[in-house]
Amino acid sequence: MLHMGTFSRSWALAKQSYEVLRRVPSLALFPILSFIATMVVSVSFFVPIFVVTGGKDLQHVRPEIKYPLLFAFYFLTYFVVIFFNSALVACAYEGLQGRSTSLAYGMSVAWKRIGAILGWTAIAASVGVILRTIAERSGLLGNIVIGLVGAAWNVATFFVVPVLVIEKQSPVTAVKKSTLMLKQTWGERVVVAGGMGLVMFLLGALGAFVAIGGLVVGTVTESMPLAVIMVCAGVLYLLILAVIGSALQGVFQTALYVYAESGSVPSGFDPDTIQAAFATKENAISKLRNRF
Repeated sequence: MLHMGTFSRSWALAKQSYEVLRRVPSLALFPILSFIATMVVSVSFFVPIFVVTGGKDLQHVRPEIKYPLLFAFYFLTYFVVIFFNSALVACAYEGLQGRSTSLAYGMSVAWKRIGAILGWTAIAASVGVILRTIAERSGLLGNIVIGLVGAAWNVATFFVVPVLVIEKQSPVTAVKKSTLMLKQTWGERVVVAGGMGLVMFLLGALGAFVAIGGLVVGTVTESMPLAVIMVCAGVLYLLILAVIGSALQGVFQTALYVYAESGSVPSGFDPDTIQAAFATKENAISKLRNRF
């Protein structure tokens, strides 16, 4: 059940992050570029495989070929996401410091850190492939364990990109620093995808309702133009929301990094909001188990 206190804190979090996005609107460009690049990579990767295998996917490819291809796909897609997220974090950090920034600035910072980004991509892709491989060969209990391991990995590496970009550390050092920052700042509390995700989910449900409702009304009234308009409006709304949501996540991640590193709350945020983004380990694990 949704607790009103949880929603109010989540809404405050979204508004505070949005204020940064409003001051630095170029932050919204990075999720768009990331999505386009990911689609290009996915199409250029899977279309040749589809053609060569006669319409089969990677699940039907021999293991000695499947897993190298799987790693290559993980590596390419992870690299795209991490590269543009690094650029977003660089700009968000400037915005939180009250300095002007731009798309070109973020891209230049990410490019200068290309070596570290490639190194972190290799680590993340390796972990992703290993967890997926184990999950494919495990039963329900194994999937639960892998889910917990994956969640722990995501928590431990939460600040890796900010450390890579802002502190210019190596990937291995960034992982160690990320884990240390979380322990020193929040102790027995861990990051959970509750706050921002909750607001985005509810807003997304509204868009889906508009699209489905328009389709139903158009079908019942036999008015196809109305159905098409409503569906298109709903889809466009969801796309815009996805872009804004991704940008807000980057802003909040950077704000948390600033708080964990300096102990000071970034301008526009308050301590209660920052702390509300975390939950005790026991509660986080319980929520994860309930998903299975």
